[in-house]
Parts: sequence; C-alpha cells; structure tokens
Amino acid sequence: EAMIAKNKKPTSEQIAVAAKDADMEVREVEVWVRRKQRELMPSKLNKFKEAFWRLFFYTTVFTYGTTLLWQEDFFWDTMLCWVGFPDLTWAVKKSLYYYYLLEGSFYLSLMVSQFMDTKRKDFWEMFVHHIATLALIGGSWFGGCYRVGAIVMATHDISDVFLEAAKTSIYLKKNFWSNIFFGIFTISFFSSRLVYFPLKVVFCALVQGSAVVHNWPAHLLHCSFLLVLQVLHIYWFTYIIKLLIKIAAGNDVDKDDRSEDETPPSSETEAKKDN
Repeated sequence: EAMIAKNKKPTSEQIAVAAKDADMEVREVEVWVRRKQRELMPSKLNKFKEAFWRLFFYTTVFTYGTTLLWQEDFFWDTMLCWVGFPDLTWAVKKSLYYYYLLEGSFYLSLMVSQFMDTKRKDFWEMFVHHIATLALIGGSWFGGCYRVGAIVMATHDISDVFLEAAKTSIYLKKNFWSNIFFGIFTISFFSSRLVYFPLKVVFCALVQGSAVVHNWPAHLLHCSFLLVLQVLHIYWFTYIIKLLIKIAAGNDVDKDDRSEDETPPSSETEAKKDN
C-alpha cells in the first residue's frame, strides 16, 4: 500500500524490494500491483460524466458569450476595445460580469481538479495554460481590458465544444461520430486558435493596444500571457496532427492521445508474455 501511495507505477526494483519486505514472491506482488492499479483507474462512466459535464458547460458558455459579443461593436472592430481606456469595472454590463464570473470560476476549478484527475502527458502544459488563462481573466478585468478578455474567452470555447463532443462519443462507443466531431474540432481549433487568435486578438493587444497604453507594465504582462497561450496552441496542434494521421490510416479515435496508459496489463496477459 505504501509503495502504491508513493508511486502508482513502481519499477521492477521497487517491486522486488516490496516483495522481500512482505515475504512474498515477486510474481505475487506484481499481480497485486496490477489489480490495485486497475482499482485506482477512473471508470469509463466517470470519464463519460466528466466529458459530458464539460460539453454542457462549454456549449452553454460559448452560446452565452457569443450572443453577448455579437451585439457589441468592439467584437467586429477590435480597435474599439481601446476606446475610453481604461474602462471602469463598475460600469460593466451585468451580462459581461456574469460571463467573466462563469469563465473564471470554471478555469479555477479545472486547475484545482487537475491534480485529482487522471494524469496526462501534457499535465504541466495544461497547468501553465490554466495559470495563463486565469491571469488573463483576472488581469483584464481589474486592468479594465475586459473587452479584449471577453473575445479571448469566446475564441477558446468554440473548439472545446467539439472536443468534448468527440470524447463523449468515444465513451459511448460511437466511433463514427467521434471521428466527425474530431474533424470539426480540428477545423475550429485551427481557425480560432491558430488564425483568428494571433491575427485578431494578439494583434489587438500587441499593436492596437500598445498604441493606446504605451509601455504600461501590466499590459506588457497581459501580452506575454497571450503569447504563452499561442505557443501552447501550436504545441497541442501537434497532437491533433498525430490523431489526424491515425484516422487517415483507417483507425478510429478511441482515446485521448494525451492520456498516459490508463489500463495496466492483466496478470493473464503478462503470464502469456512470460511463457
């Protein structure tokens, strides 16, 4: 128990030491470790509930945010984001306030729950993403740049809707729909995060905003976080390309490519390997 508590994937040396301490055969400890690992793995039902909850949230908040921004002139002409800067937070529309409250609380919960969820290969990249996102949400709100902040949030939500739809389809074993949703996710991710985000949002902050606020330190910090997000977008797109190649080869999307091996081999499988 102590060995598993410290390391969920103990090495053969650690297993040998544990077997000696417990006065057991190494084979017996290996079987016990695999059984314990399977118990600690989240069930498909739990994964489905997590994906469906995120699908519900992203769909709701994206619909709300898009409806809100569609009526604003600064959404169509980003230069208007800086008219009257710095904005007074108390003068913000309640609808925009609720939008910020929803997004901020959600990403805060994601950052905390990340340490309790299944660990993924991009754990620290995702952690940096949450830090940068929360810094941008909080900084843009208190710094009076909430118009730009609202556009940043809406830009990120659209692709997440289709990503969670693809995951939900996987857990329901609807491989055809998972491939369809993943294809839509790829298009929306590329267009929103690799085209619109750098050309419109980053340009709005770095070029249009700098002409208004000049060398305000807080603004420079906000711009640096936007660039961090852009680097992460490029990094994650490499995973997307890998999955596209997999689908093109005739394989279905059957799991999140960022996940580490989630199902330890059974004792029977290992026994066959030994024989």
